[in-house]
Amino acid sequence: MKKLLAFTDLHIRASNIIGLNPVNRFKEGLDHALKYHSDAEGIVLMGDLTHSGSASEYEILKTVLAGVKLPITFLMGNHDRREAFLSVFPDIILDEAGYVQTIQDIDAWKVISLDTLDGPPYPDRHHSGRLCTDRLTWLANALDQSLDKPVVIFLHHPLGDVGFPGMDDIKLSNSENILELAKSHPMPVHVIAGHVHRTISGMWSGVPYTIFKSPCHQQPLDFDVANSSLAVDEPGAYGLLLFDRENLIVHSEDFAIAKHDVSPDPDVDG
Repeated sequence: MKKLLAFTDLHIRASNIIGLNPVNRFKEGLDHALKYHSDAEGIVLMGDLTHSGSASEYEILKTVLAGVKLPITFLMGNHDRREAFLSVFPDIILDEAGYVQTIQDIDAWKVISLDTLDGPPYPDRHHSGRLCTDRLTWLANALDQSLDKPVVIFLHHPLGDVGFPGMDDIKLSNSENILELAKSHPMPVHVIAGHVHRTISGMWSGVPYTIFKSPCHQQPLDFDVANSSLAVDEPGAYGLLLFDRENLIVHSEDFAIAKHDVSPDPDVDG
């Protein structure tokens, strides 16, 4: 099996968020992932890399990543700002229109990473995602080049509702376009998203998906409050994808409470 690590919603900044240090939390998760999965094909950082999208915050992130030897794929989230990101990470490969989008092959799968940041311009307090015409065309071409392969699509914003009113208001605004492309693909497509700060899986219009939570703060299980800023201190996590020919297995690791150095117990069966 081949592995791919995924972190979303790092929200890197110099100060705390609800009393949590996002830099330390990400470092802890990254150290855990590299200790147990250093054989991974790479790491996908799925957007909201920083909290305010400032160059100084991307500099902090760059320092944290300095010793990482695995290839890193970056995505843009609603808290990111593409220009500031590129000023700190100028060597990142972009698509033909200048968006942070990539394609890679892992085992029998095609892995497509999308840039769902809506902008520029960036309206105040506008956190929904969007794929413009250029990015939709790029995705359609990427899928056309992968007609004989199953596909994983990474993006920051969910394509459908997840039951939290505040977060459902700021999902991808034109998700029907991506779902149409995914459903028309002749091979299986699995969508990996972030943004919600909670571990969720299900189906959107027949397309299976997984959402990973943040290494920092999480979304409480509250289906009533229409607020996208709800946050609680629960264990942080990262995602781990296992590729086994035509099979895909998706894990979420709560690294702060994970136990690896354990012995079998003959009284425990399954």
